[in-house]
This record gives sequence, C-alpha cells and structure tokens, in this order.
Amino acid sequence: MKNLTENQLVQEEEYAFPYHFADFISDKHKCFKFIEPLDLVRIVKEKIKSLDSKIILDAGCGDGRLCYELKSDNYKVVGVDYSERAISFARGFNPELEFFVQDLKNLNIPYKFDAIVLMEVLEHFIPSDIDAILLSLSKVLNDNGKLIITVPSDNMELTDKHYQHFNKASLEATIKPYFKIEELTGYSKRGSKRKRYKFLRSMGTLFFVFRRSSSWARNYINYIKKYYQNSVSVGTPEECNGLFAVCVKSEKD
Repeated sequence: MKNLTENQLVQEEEYAFPYHFADFISDKHKCFKFIEPLDLVRIVKEKIKSLDSKIILDAGCGDGRLCYELKSDNYKVVGVDYSERAISFARGFNPELEFFVQDLKNLNIPYKFDAIVLMEVLEHFIPSDIDAILLSLSKVLNDNGKLIITVPSDNMELTDKHYQHFNKASLEATIKPYFKIEELTGYSKRGSKRKRYKFLRSMGTLFFVFRRSSSWARNYINYIKKYYQNSVSVGTPEECNGLFAVCVKSEKD
C-alpha cells in the first residue's frame, strides 16, 4: 500500500504473518493468548445470530479471522480491507468467500448488508477520515440493518497503531451523524476478577507441559477459559477494557 501513515505501517508490518490465526499452529496461543480475542468473537457471533442477519460485511477484516468464524453459520460473509497483504491471507483461509481490497471511504461493493461489523477497527482510522468512512458504510447498510462496533476503551493506554480509544460519550460523538448507539456494553473487565484470571492463566502456563499426559492439567486449562467467560468477559462500559456497541442508522432530517 502507498501513502500509509506511521500508525498504519505498524499494522501493515504485523501482516507479515496472519497473526489472528496463530492459535492454529501454537497450542500456547490456543490455550492462553487467544482466550480474550476468541471470546470477543463469540460475543460478536452471538449478537449477529440474535439479529437474524443474512448478509454480513466485515469492514476492516484484516486477515479474515472473523469471516472464518462466521462462515460456518450459513451467512453470506463479505470482507473488505485496504491492505492487499491482509486480504491475501483472508482469501487463503476463506477461499469460498468474497473479499475486496478497497478504501472504506469509497466502497464499491455490489451488496446491501443486514449487518456490518467494525471489530477492533475504528481506532485504526485517521480521525479526519471517519466521517467519510461512516457515510460510505451507511450507504451499503440496509435501512433496518445494524452496525456492530468493538473498540478499546480509554481505560487502556493508547498503542502506536491506534489513533484513539473511546468512552461512551466519545464513541457516540464519533459515529454521529450517521449512526446512533442502540445498545452499549463493555467487554474484558478490569479489577479483581481480571487479576484472578491473570493469576489463573500464569499458573496454567506452568501446567501446560502436562496437558497431554494429565487430565487434571487439561481440566485446569479449560477452567481458565470458563472463568474468563463467566467472570471477566462482559461488564459495564466504565469497568472494562473495551466497548461493544450495536448501532442503527440515524434518522434523516
């Protein structure tokens, strides 16, 4: 890609490898490092299922992991990203799906969607581009469709590949005038339960070498995932590391 900003270059360089699929080749990723990202995928999938959507756009799909997880549920899934490198991986993991290499500000996709997902994407947008991107997305979303957004909370320190993190007020302000939030929750709780989860996970790494020979070790590793899902996964926006928003189109004046 040409004319990438420093923030975008950080993300592009990460796509030297399809890192969202690292758990396919690494048991440590599968058992520990991917507990949180895959739980967020689970939350997104459950919300999409509750919306009875038929055709879904993964906007900013990267290497296509969300598309991979959605395709088995009989949706028509389409992915779009500006990165040719990321899309090459997405096509490799999902040869039966359609992917487009396009700037989200100027989408040219021959579909209207029941749901559009911006999963950990909005924070990567150059702030001055966001209005044009949201306008473009609103044009390909059905009038009764939903926009699902997940973003890091401003409880989290800003990273070198993100332009901004969000709270309820800043997210609402960012998506105006094209969308409004219909439902808002938090994901990945902070506080004592998260500290306990991190302790359980650190202990689990000690037992990891025994996972094949010991049912106790396997059960403990499975317990960590269940503990996260039951105690840390979802909370209020104020107590979490991320925000999960379901949005609808704003009414036209």
